[in-house]
Amino acid sequence: MKERNRGLSLWLILAFLGCIGGAKGEEIMNLHTEKSMYAPGETAEVLVEDLPSEAALLRLTLRHLESPVLTLEMQAAESLSLRLPETDFTGYLLEMQALDPAGAVMAEAFTAVDVSSSWTKFPRYGYVWDFTPAADASAKIDRMSRYHLNGVQFYDWQYRHHQPVAENLSSWKDWSGRVISGDAVRAYIDAAHEKNMACMAYNMIYAANQTYLTDGSGVKPEWRLVKANGQDFTCDMDAKLGPVGVLQYFNPLNADWQKYIFAQENKVFEAFAFDGWHGDTIGENGLMRTADGGPLGFDENGRPIHLVKNCYTQFLNAAKAAIAPKYLVFNPVGAQGIENVNVSDVDVLYTEFWPWDHDSDGLAYDSYYSLHKAIVNACEQSGGKSLIAAAYVNYRNPKSFFNPAAVRMLDCVAFASGGARIELGNGDRMLSDEYFPTDTKKRMKGELPGQVQRLYDFLVAYENLLRDGQHPVQRKVTLAGVPVSADGKSGTVWTFAKADDQTEIYHFLNLMGTDNGWRDEKQLKKEPELQQNVRTRLYTDRPVQSVWLASPDGASIAPMQLPFTTGQDGEGDYLEFVQPSLAYWNMVFLR
Repeated sequence: MKERNRGLSLWLILAFLGCIGGAKGEEIMNLHTEKSMYAPGETAEVLVEDLPSEAALLRLTLRHLESPVLTLEMQAAESLSLRLPETDFTGYLLEMQALDPAGAVMAEAFTAVDVSSSWTKFPRYGYVWDFTPAADASAKIDRMSRYHLNGVQFYDWQYRHHQPVAENLSSWKDWSGRVISGDAVRAYIDAAHEKNMACMAYNMIYAANQTYLTDGSGVKPEWRLVKANGQDFTCDMDAKLGPVGVLQYFNPLNADWQKYIFAQENKVFEAFAFDGWHGDTIGENGLMRTADGGPLGFDENGRPIHLVKNCYTQFLNAAKAAIAPKYLVFNPVGAQGIENVNVSDVDVLYTEFWPWDHDSDGLAYDSYYSLHKAIVNACEQSGGKSLIAAAYVNYRNPKSFFNPAAVRMLDCVAFASGGARIELGNGDRMLSDEYFPTDTKKRMKGELPGQVQRLYDFLVAYENLLRDGQHPVQRKVTLAGVPVSADGKSGTVWTFAKADDQTEIYHFLNLMGTDNGWRDEKQLKKEPELQQNVRTRLYTDRPVQSVWLASPDGASIAPMQLPFTTGQDGEGDYLEFVQPSLAYWNMVFLR
């Protein structure tokens, strides 16, 4: 059976590659694809885990938003092949039901499929850091692919910041003395590429270990940055290790430094099959000058530059030109200078947020709303790019496990705003601070891994409503008996709306009974208070034929059509409906 919907053609080719498994009476079934992302028209291998032993048939539905594009019943099997549509940059929900011989549903499961020719449109970023010879790269990457991660940051893989490629490509020690296996780096790259993940080589844009003074690398002291008070701009990572433990920073606009560091990054691509450079900084540290006392450079209007953040656009444009066609990702730490990165030639936007930093309007980056605002502004300023947020919940808390309420709510806010997070990597680990190798100290437990996986399924399945050209619109929303806010106040349901040419999308983020801070260092954040039968009124003059609700909170992320009525009052035209429940996040879209 073959259906056509909006010009999409699908071909399903069954491949019985395994025996039917699962214990008798099994009610839990899991579904995943073997890759994180697929090219248009590529064939996906769909794998069924915990298939009930008495299952006779599988009913498969491939859905784009509210529209099924394929429904098919087939003989039960643990593996099947699905040739995907040719339409680029499209997210799908894949639902599967296991049926007994009488046709009754025994179990059901779902996953999501991203059909995109490049990861940069809908980036979902993860990380790896364990490059020891014993690292099981294939297993770690496989776990990461379950979350549909399509980009991987290789954190502290390099030999030195100013010499990322070691002379011996088989084994070397990083600045801290960790043994790095070249074979492990290559194994991660190969495993990630098999999953259609982009591999990004981490390195700072303007740093050298102080061994540069004696190692003959060619880095010159006269290229360095000096603080306005005359102090060298350095960072003590671990001075007990000697010069290798101290970083010296250089002027990003110095032509000789640029020539040097760009050549070093291109050596990386010659030595390893990385797909791009993940550039990092240490954040904004006040007024700077060159070693000879001059400005760092000049802006487009001829004005002298004394802040590193004002170097970003020029440096990044030069860097992208020097490494093209490789990808460029860059981290303006603390979102300081983010506006300069947003208008640069970087392929993917990325920012590490800290609650003590402020945006250009003076708003501290300590609330959900501040991160939402940064994501929305980044999209607008960059012409539609989706910001990846590095924001570490439960920061350095000594407890061994994450607080699910903090993790889930921050994911909901980032995804609803049109962005993504870097939080997952090294297999099934999660970040709690900025030094990625500390991810062994704290883990997800209980239902949290499944809840996070469902959030990432949702992010993929609805990517064309979440971050595909939608722009903010001002709409009045009321909830009967429930306080609402437009800026994420604690103890409210936070609502905001976006629209594109075809659809209006409304997001409902439940902060009832909880607070609006994302950090949760003490792990005291409470789950939101469940709201049920929420009578909702949306004021819009847009003609509406149907109302759909989708949420990552329940067992299924499939959209539900809601009955609605229309009316008019002193505020204007409205439509009214009931949301059956609101736990963390509901998305309502109008057709």
